[in-house]
Amino acid sequence: MTAIALKGFSAANQIVDSIISFFKGLGKAVIMARATEVNYKVAHELQHEYKGMSVAEIAHMLNTRTYKELYDA
Repeated sequence: MTAIALKGFSAANQIVDSIISFFKGLGKAVIMARATEVNYKVAHELQHEYKGMSVAEIAHMLNTRTYKELYDA
């Protein structure tokens, strides 16, 4: 009896874990999308700090750093 109950609990636990994993991934994607937009706007402001770089290059640098902080943490 205990084995059957534990199997049912294990299946429910796997379903809950997959739902949590899905929403964590979705949350990270939303954060990255918003950060990418903001980084492009900030890149315009930072253009005087990085004189040899274009706005796209600065935005790419910021986006790479954001990606590493978000997904490699």
